[in-house]
Amino acid sequence: MREGYLGGVAVILALSVCSCAGNDAGGSGAGGVSGMGGAGASAGGGGVAGAAAGAGAAGAAGSGGSAAAGGSAGTATGGGASGSGGGGGTATGGSAGAGSGGSGGGCPSGAAPTGPFNSRFDVATLNCNASGSCSGSEDKCFCNQDFDALNGKPPHVMAVGTDKHKQKIWNAGNNQGVYIDDLNTNWSAGGQKRANDVHAAAQAAFPCGLPSWFIVNEISAGQWPGNAAYRQFVIDFAKTLSGTFKRKVVIASPFDKPGANGASWTELAKYAFIGAEVYLSGKEINATGNSVAWCQAQYQASITAYQNRGVAKNRLFIFEHFANTNADVGWGRAGVSTAGWHNAIKARSQALKNLNLAGFVSYGWGGNAMHAPQSDRLSFMQTYVAQDLP
Repeated sequence: MREGYLGGVAVILALSVCSCAGNDAGGSGAGGVSGMGGAGASAGGGGVAGAAAGAGAAGAAGSGGSAAAGGSAGTATGGGASGSGGGGGTATGGSAGAGSGGSGGGCPSGAAPTGPFNSRFDVATLNCNASGSCSGSEDKCFCNQDFDALNGKPPHVMAVGTDKHKQKIWNAGNNQGVYIDDLNTNWSAGGQKRANDVHAAAQAAFPCGLPSWFIVNEISAGQWPGNAAYRQFVIDFAKTLSGTFKRKVVIASPFDKPGANGASWTELAKYAFIGAEVYLSGKEINATGNSVAWCQAQYQASITAYQNRGVAKNRLFIFEHFANTNADVGWGRAGVSTAGWHNAIKARSQALKNLNLAGFVSYGWGGNAMHAPQSDRLSFMQTYVAQDLP
């Protein structure tokens, strides 16, 4: 994503490794599961750790779901089912429990919504402070109130980092997708290995069932144009996720109008949807009088460029940026007034709808370099949600 802006927050972009309450991303504790899930607790010798909501470091039974030696930990929040019988301590050998990025004390009851779902994806990874809400003074913030504002109708996909909000997403009639923040780690080891690692981490982060859709950030703007080995890495990554693991893959591309490497684009599109980052800023759109026709022409130019490189329109998504950015950048709000940003969101949404795209991804909601008040941020989300996309 442009200039490092990530998903729910201007990710927005890198999911921070944090055990704070309210953040989806986390690291691994002693014996814990690494990757997008939260910090897991170690179980005592032979014990199985429970899925405690918000569990932290390993310790005695009852803290983070650790069990006594030989005992089985429960799935209730905060403790093992065995009660008495001695502390499991920090001994090795136990399975890691789902921690602060986990499923929140158990998997959802009932069946997932059946759709149909709009091909509309909102990157909604939490990046929240200790207070649990955004004040407007933060440069980046995305808390539960923001998540709830996007988690509305029409039925669509919320791209997240863990199972933490699955019940809430299902209750709203929506479904989950997996947001992968880092495509390129150790890319020289090959796309198959990277796909295996990403899939394993996602399985750990989504113990209640792995979603079908993977939204992946992002093709390297520095490596792709001139490095054939890197292009093959991206192709092999997509081929493994879609073929071996049967996932539906969308890979973000920083190229709005690619002009070369048609064979590589054509091959990649066999295994993944290409998510073109075509960022039309509020400043640009306001300068045209909020012209839907102007927005549509910019998006169409990108579609045509990809078609000229062998990517069919039905394999192309568009990413758009929703951060409250300052006037000196060329994406997101770009310093325009509150009314101007509402109008820009509406204009580009109508343009995208007119183009009948395969899919659309919203991104960057947590970015707030303008320090817009929380009430304004929520109103922008409400304006977006009311648009008919894709």
